[in-house]
Amino acid sequence: MEKNDRIQLIVVKDNLANYSRFSIPKKLVVTAGTILAVFLIFLSIFSIYAASKLMELSKSEGNLRDEISRLELELSQTKKENAELKETVAKLKTERKETVEELAKRLEIINSLMKKVGLKVDTSEGEGGTAIPLSKILNENDVDVDLSSLIPQVDRMIKEFKTVPIGYPTYGRITSPFGLRINPVTGRPEFHLGVDIANRWGTPVRTPADGRVVKAGYCGLMGRCVEIDHGNGIVTYYGHLSKVLVHTGEQVKRGEIIGLMGSTGRSTGPHLHYSVKFRGKIVNPEIFLEATENVKKKKGGRGVRG
Repeated sequence: MEKNDRIQLIVVKDNLANYSRFSIPKKLVVTAGTILAVFLIFLSIFSIYAASKLMELSKSEGNLRDEISRLELELSQTKKENAELKETVAKLKTERKETVEELAKRLEIINSLMKKVGLKVDTSEGEGGTAIPLSKILNENDVDVDLSSLIPQVDRMIKEFKTVPIGYPTYGRITSPFGLRINPVTGRPEFHLGVDIANRWGTPVRTPADGRVVKAGYCGLMGRCVEIDHGNGIVTYYGHLSKVLVHTGEQVKRGEIIGLMGSTGRSTGPHLHYSVKFRGKIVNPEIFLEATENVKKKKGGRGVRG
């Protein structure tokens, strides 16, 4: 090997007089340098790759933490909503129970009113069309009906029922029905605008519905009379009374005594002339009387007319 193919290395120890000489082949140096360069390049690439992976891992960990935080927040929100839902369900159950109790009270009022005027209460469980028995609505929790909307409807029904003149205003027998008849005083044919109910002098006369007295006093041929406005366009009239027990403007309740039967005015004997107006027109009162069975009627027989 020639000298140009080797590299001379001199290592000085203490001074220039004390040194050592080494000779290294150039090829070895080149090979070692190449290996070192390759190693450094590989190390650089690996470092970049590792740094990239570390960044990705760090980013993934950050995303994972964010996802965990989001899920924890959603879980907390779900727990809160679940608690609110349970509270709402409990509140609805309480409201339904209270509503059912209120409806039951109102149905008792309706049944009491119907029995009071002599109407039969149908307690059968039959259904028709899309109708549902009220007992089923009250006793079953799975009936899909908004009970809260029933309360005002039932209240309105009770109010209207109280102001409809159902039933007889007094006890007795009908001696002169509504319609054509021969007047017992004049003997002439006429249209009778009410019904005559005969009984003993002083028999109590009661209002068949709640209302306000709009007339109480003397009414010419009808003698002593009372007129009551029940609202909803319904007015009742009571004539030939022996005594009036109410005054104009007074509020009266169903069943309250408003006067006593008599024969004042143009009359042939003690009886009550009873008529009904609906929206300003006189109607046959028997459609209201026949709605009940609390009094057994006798039509047409001989009796007092007026």
